[in-house]
Amino acid sequence: MNLDKKTIFAFLLIGVVFIFVQSSFYQKTFFPEAYKQREMEKNKPPVIKAVEDTVAAPETNDLPVIATAAPANPEPVNSLWKGRDGVVFKEISVETDLYHASFSSKGAILQSWTLKKYKKSDGSLVNMIPEEAQGNYGIQFVTREGDSVDTGSWSFETDAQSEYRLSREQQVLRFVYPIDANRSLIKEFTLHNDSYAIDLTVTLENMGSVIANKTYLISMPSGLASTEKKLDEDMYYAKVAVAASGQVTKIEKAKAEIQKETGSIDWVALRTKYFTHVVIPRSQQGQYVLVNGSERAIPEKKNQKLKMFSVSLAMPLIRETTVDHYTLFLGPMDDDLLKSFGVGLEQIMDMGAKIIRPFSIATLWMFKKIHTVVSNYGLVLIIFALIIKVITLPLTNKSFHSMKKMQALAPKMTELKEKYAKDPERLNKETMKLYKEEGVNPMGGCLPILLQMPLLWALYIVFRSTIELRLQGFFWWIKDLSGPDTIFTLPFSIPLYGDSVNVLPILMGATMILQQKMSITDPKQKAMVYIMPVFMMLLFNGFPSGLNLYYTLFNVISIVHQKYFVADTGSVSLSAGKTGTK
Repeated sequence: MNLDKKTIFAFLLIGVVFIFVQSSFYQKTFFPEAYKQREMEKNKPPVIKAVEDTVAAPETNDLPVIATAAPANPEPVNSLWKGRDGVVFKEISVETDLYHASFSSKGAILQSWTLKKYKKSDGSLVNMIPEEAQGNYGIQFVTREGDSVDTGSWSFETDAQSEYRLSREQQVLRFVYPIDANRSLIKEFTLHNDSYAIDLTVTLENMGSVIANKTYLISMPSGLASTEKKLDEDMYYAKVAVAASGQVTKIEKAKAEIQKETGSIDWVALRTKYFTHVVIPRSQQGQYVLVNGSERAIPEKKNQKLKMFSVSLAMPLIRETTVDHYTLFLGPMDDDLLKSFGVGLEQIMDMGAKIIRPFSIATLWMFKKIHTVVSNYGLVLIIFALIIKVITLPLTNKSFHSMKKMQALAPKMTELKEKYAKDPERLNKETMKLYKEEGVNPMGGCLPILLQMPLLWALYIVFRSTIELRLQGFFWWIKDLSGPDTIFTLPFSIPLYGDSVNVLPILMGATMILQQKMSITDPKQKAMVYIMPVFMMLLFNGFPSGLNLYYTLFNVISIVHQKYFVADTGSVSLSAGKTGTK
């Protein structure tokens, strides 16, 4: 198809008009009633099915499910399991080099966990537990008399101080609840100054004969707080992961109903985009995991919803007195940190499909190695782009050779098309024969690019989801390599492009146009010089600035290399089965 300038302009104008009429600005201006109705439908709060406090026990030896919400008409509970009234609860604050934690003697639970080395976009420190949290690591069980017991409201005794500043390696917080003269519930938290992990010991003394079905639950009802400026991205990664016998199941939908994962539980984890909360049973494996979810609209975040998960781990009571040990982890999704636990926690990270995962892991590894020498991740990207260019140089050279051979072959191809215009089968046969005689591979120009696609996708995954690049700036307006380099936001959204104006995608598109102009010499293919770069600019507008920076740098390096290659090799001539330079 021969496209002149007027035709190209017409196509571009049609595209601009199409995008404009799809924008919220156009719809709001010319169809205000319909636009208002659609917005009202979008912002309707989700209908969430109420979850009963207690679900009838199944016929198997299983523990009845205990939800966190109080029933409308609670059944009377044996006074032994009510907890004490009129008790003043004690708040305990622990500060280490890595975090600030808050515990309460009410339920012997963790109330807050603030990371000192990680900040939000507004400059405040990351608190992984929501402010309205109900607390974590409460114990729940059902007695043989049928009483549903939640110890989250019990007043535990403790001799802990109100405040601790860890200057030594560790601090133990001990909480005891004496149920009667022979029975007690004990929790011991061991906190470490140089680790995001907590060692938890739970002792149920002489409780085996009073708890139904020999099972108790340790609960994490508070979920994880959102920490990122873009709620939709944070919630895209929000999920629960359950490892049972080496197999990891991921629950991504926050259903307002109890979901159950059975098996020999190795660990259970909640995660958002960059942070995770993990419980690892050490003394014995868990029996099953209960997951309950909900979604709620955030008024200040238009058309976005917060996903919340409540998780409970069921543990077996194999003795009259049971002592269970756990490792708890509340911290960043750092690949090395997760691997250090030795239970496969790194599987909660999203590193792409099987074919992409090796590239993602290798890319992240190389990034970390370069960063040990170069502190600025922007400079790391420049060095990385140079390394990748050197590695792919043979492929690039082969691509250039193939393109030049195809260009030199163009007159002979035209002759064949004219000669066999009415015989497509003969034309195809003669074309293949010509390729073979001249030693030309028609896919030679595309194959190197296709081979680099897994790497490009791996870079997208690494830049978007690994904590190493979170809020890491380069210079000037590039303040976060894990997000777009937005300089201002439009009052309306453009389909495919979005509402944010970013600089690096525009620069990337410009380098692509220059590169295309150097590669495409056929006047009939002139439209491709602009169509593909413009499409890529629109598509990459919402991508991480780190990826756009890498792609722009790689294009610039390729342009310099291509100019040098052309100047060095000159033009390619073809003769009877031989190719050369002159």
